[in-house]
Amino acid sequence: MAAHAGEKAQKTGDFYCAHCSEKVHVTQGHEIPPCPNGHATFETRRNEPGNKS
Repeated sequence: MAAHAGEKAQKTGDFYCAHCSEKVHVTQGHEIPPCPNGHATFETRRNEPGNKS
């Protein structure tokens, strides 16, 4: 499921940009920022506490 900049993170984790694969770390409940290259869609999440990914 894709996530987008401006949405609140459902869980703490690393979000990876769908366009350039840059990583953005976000804490649960905080707004997801754009990636460092200005993209706003994130395709993959990793390192969520409680999930093995």
